[in-house]
Amino acid sequence: MQADDRRTRTAVRVVYLGQSASMRELAAWAARHGVLAADTVDDGVICGVIDQDLLHSDDPLLHRLREKHLPCLTVSRGWCFLASAIGQGVRPVA
Repeated sequence: MQADDRRTRTAVRVVYLGQSASMRELAAWAARHGVLAADTVDDGVICGVIDQDLLHSDDPLLHRLREKHLPCLTVSRGWCFLASAIGQGVRPVA
């Protein structure tokens, strides 16, 4: 099995909603630590990080995150959540 295949199947994934500079910075930092961005809400997704202006939108991904009872975090809370997860030894890549 290729390393990329293992990574895709075992990695922690996060749904990012929004295009703010702070969102892009968080997503880039998380990617450097092995967290993958997800385009859908499926197995492996641990939370959604949502720009403040989209928290009350009708975005289908936001609805799906809420249906699955996954945390929907602002960017600042996303930093805390992901840093804590990585710091506690959550190793997103096998």
